[in-house]
Amino acid sequence: MEARAGASQTSQGERLWTADFVLNMLSAHFMFAGYTSVLTTIPPYVFYRGGDEWHLGIIVGSFGIVGLLIRPFAGQWIYTLGPKRVAVVGTAIVSIGSLSYIGALSFWWLIPMRMLQGVGLALGPVATSTIVANLAPPTRRAEAMAYMGSAINVSFLYAPLTASLILEYGGFHNAFLFSAIVAAIGTLAMMRISASRIAFEKPPQDTARAAEKPPLVSKAAIFPTLVFLTYTFTTAPVNTFLPLLARQENLGNPGLFYTVFSATAFITMTVGGRLADKYGRAAVIIPGLLSVATSMFIMSVAFFPLMLWSAGFCAGLAFGLIQPGIQSLTVDRVSVRERSAGMATLQQAWDIGGSAGAFLMGPIAGVVGMAATFGIAGIGALFGAVGFVAGNAKSPTNLPGQAPAGD
Repeated sequence: MEARAGASQTSQGERLWTADFVLNMLSAHFMFAGYTSVLTTIPPYVFYRGGDEWHLGIIVGSFGIVGLLIRPFAGQWIYTLGPKRVAVVGTAIVSIGSLSYIGALSFWWLIPMRMLQGVGLALGPVATSTIVANLAPPTRRAEAMAYMGSAINVSFLYAPLTASLILEYGGFHNAFLFSAIVAAIGTLAMMRISASRIAFEKPPQDTARAAEKPPLVSKAAIFPTLVFLTYTFTTAPVNTFLPLLARQENLGNPGLFYTVFSATAFITMTVGGRLADKYGRAAVIIPGLLSVATSMFIMSVAFFPLMLWSAGFCAGLAFGLIQPGIQSLTVDRVSVRERSAGMATLQQAWDIGGSAGAFLMGPIAGVVGMAATFGIAGIGALFGAVGFVAGNAKSPTNLPGQAPAGD
């Protein structure tokens, strides 16, 4: 009887698929569908409103400036207010931000509007990632992160392409309205989640410490963040110049890059998370960085549609491996109290690499051309792989599911 009870308890402890887990994935999916749908509409909108090529980097990059300021506090707010409240606010702001684009009277107006939407993306993903970490059993942590990543990446499968088609046949206003509606669905899904079931487990023997706010920056998460930064930097030329480069080189609908990316990442994540849990995080992070470097090098010389699709395939393969590996590595390294701070620190890489990188890409493209910026990003990813190999050998927590000090 005791053995049977113990087996039952273990089975419950390993349970991953719950209503809250599914609702959280849906919320993250629609939040990112709202965001990814503007990836193919903002660049042409800048030109529609009178902007030039060098303005594009500033406007695209302004999205992440507010993230640099807000995201560190997101970890503290999630720990004190609860992840559900922060996620609801974040997804709602993403929706409002998409609606605000409709009212832009010039391309300069897009900067505060991009910043507004950046607030939502600085809060929402940290909260939804923290919810996954709180719900997932330690031995299935990377698997859970993989399912979460798959839910996000399905948005790339249809949202950018759909937005491009709506833009072509219905204009900018309808394209932005589509973005706002799908993000609002994410808000509704998050409102259905049980706040008590996704709350932090605060150890009773350490009540005083558990009551403290987590740090703004988690030191234990800095190494994974630096590695992840070399990946997120590759998104800067993609988000800034891909639609224009596709038109310039006759590569076809730029939304197809994201469609191939999403389909590949979805398939890869079905095994990527399990590989990371079984063989360690390095088994997926290193191949992922090499794959995204390949994607960037292909785009730097692309001159026909198949090359665009091939680059999307390599980029999707990369994200399908890196996302569950790097997120689970971060959770492995931080204590429960620092879990939200660790997620916030890790996701700062999106602000620095993706958005601040876009600022750099504008002037660089003016000197070496748009295509060359992809090659530069690819070299950065190769440096990330080398740095991970060197730093991971010294990492104190490399084993899947290992509990860090302080848990």
